Amino acid sequence: MEVVLHLPVVPNAELVAAKAVETLGRALGMHQTQVEAASVAMVEACLNAMEHGGGPVTVRLRGDNHSRPCLVIEVEDHGRGFDPERAPRNSSSRVLGSTSKRGWGLTLIRELMDEVQIQSAPGRTVVAMRKYVESAP
Repeated sequence: MEVVLHLPVVPNAELVAAKAVETLGRALGMHQTQVEAASVAMVEACLNAMEHGGGPVTVRLRGDNHSRPCLVIEVEDHGRGFDPERAPRNSSSRVLGSTSKRGWGLTLIRELMDEVQIQSAPGRTVVAMRKYVESAP
């Protein structure tokens, strides 16, 4: 099963994709905490794409059972691109009282998802994420 959404850059459009993540995650048998983590990571990726991509965002969701069951999420924009290696990397070990609310999106995505790959060039950025289905306790 695959879901493809084309989101306009309007307030709360990312919440439509969050609902799709929740529905597909449950269908794959993911624990609620896994579904929530994947949903938050996808929302962060969408917000980044909407802010920096300057246009509509495409979200692709699918279940993958080839080697290990997982939820695959891809968020694509068509902005100017960036070098993922040079993107700010905040650390959860930083002082918790930090007043900076910027630059945490990619860090949060990396911490919430099991795998994250970013391909970016002028005109196209894709953030691909995987969240593996954990076995029931």
